[in-house]
Amino acid sequence: MTSPGKSIAIGGIDTDAGKSIVTGLLARHLLSQGYTVCTLKLVQTGCEGIADDIRLHRQLMGQELSGFDRQGITCPYIFPFPASPSLAARMVGKRIEEGVLNAALEKLQEHFAWVLVEGAGGLLVPLNEDLLLLDYLAKRHLPLLLVTSPRLGSINHTRLSLEAIRARKIELLGLVYNLHGNHPKEIVQDTLHECKIALAEYGFAPRLVLIPDMRESTAAAWETIL
Repeated sequence: MTSPGKSIAIGGIDTDAGKSIVTGLLARHLLSQGYTVCTLKLVQTGCEGIADDIRLHRQLMGQELSGFDRQGITCPYIFPFPASPSLAARMVGKRIEEGVLNAALEKLQEHFAWVLVEGAGGLLVPLNEDLLLLDYLAKRHLPLLLVTSPRLGSINHTRLSLEAIRARKIELLGLVYNLHGNHPKEIVQDTLHECKIALAEYGFAPRLVLIPDMRESTAAAWETIL
């Protein structure tokens, strides 16, 4: 019997932090190292059919959609209304079940050396009335890669996220600083400085990967957190 594949969770300080881009770029890097890799989007809201984020992952990985994608295994919950996972599910009379998420993850772990698990929204979004996203990741003992950015407000969101991660004793692999977009250089530099301070103050290793452009992904950068 083969051992299950390794898994990493990719979370963001907020919605639209760049989780999907980071997930796809990291998957591409692992593919370039000769590993079999799959991505799993736990929940996607605001779309129908195959999840938009899964399509983006495959584009960045240079792959076509797989059978697992078309069967819905790589995104077990998709809801049309763009809202929190819990609300989007309730609006169509459904509930996100932990067992369904576990089954999807375990199925992919049987077939791939690496499974990258992308969250939805920020870390503390509700999956259902009893379960937050970060608590689900903690239950699965998934090491976490946190995506932040120079967007106004991100210093506060980064610190809150780090505090929540530490409180749950989750292994933090590092921060990815997503520079995609137009940001004043003063804010870019100051936010980067504050992120380094926050990592130290919360007792995390000073691992920081900068993504200057969604097309760039250097092996040296990713190896610092793997």
